[in-house]
Amino acid sequence: MEIVIFAERFKNGIWKAWEHTCSDEELAAVEDSARAKAQNRLSFGPPLPADYLEGARYIFNVAFGPQDNPRDGDTRVNGVCVDGVVVGVLQKLGRHFADPQQAA
Repeated sequence: MEIVIFAERFKNGIWKAWEHTCSDEELAAVEDSARAKAQNRLSFGPPLPADYLEGARYIFNVAFGPQDNPRDGDTRVNGVCVDGVVVGVLQKLGRHFADPQQAA
């Protein structure tokens, strides 16, 4: 399984798009968190894609500073790609999937 995190990370005074392919350890943590989210939602069945998004948020969302004064390293997960299936907030994922030809 491959999991890619799509997030915004605060660095040098601005929020920047951040993409991260999970290591084996991170993959296991996100899977465990997704299973826990699925169990909270249902008493049976495998995690749904939305459970992986919530699991990734649980593992990767970080706030070192308050919302009105973020600090370097603050991270907000907006989406996750699990084996080619992307789940997330469309408006926040635009910069990850924008066509560089149109941006010019």
